[in-house]
Amino acid sequence: MITDMVTTMAEEKKVKAGDKVGPGKYVCIDCGKAIEFTEAEQDLRKCPVCACEMYDCLPMTHIRSDVKTPEDAINPPKR
Repeated sequence: MITDMVTTMAEEKKVKAGDKVGPGKYVCIDCGKAIEFTEAEQDLRKCPVCACEMYDCLPMTHIRSDVKTPEDAINPPKR
């Protein structure tokens, strides 16, 4: 069961240009250009470097379980 959780967390989610995305880091699958958003409901656009439409998604909520809002990402709760 723990192995399944580790595998699931290690898998990156793919998102496409045009999707509404939340706070996190989005890395172009072709050239590696990273785009970061700190606010929710942003329109993901084509990569500004290579015009690719697919990104690996690294949402902020996966980085720390106590980061749940854009405000938390800017001012993380103390541990």
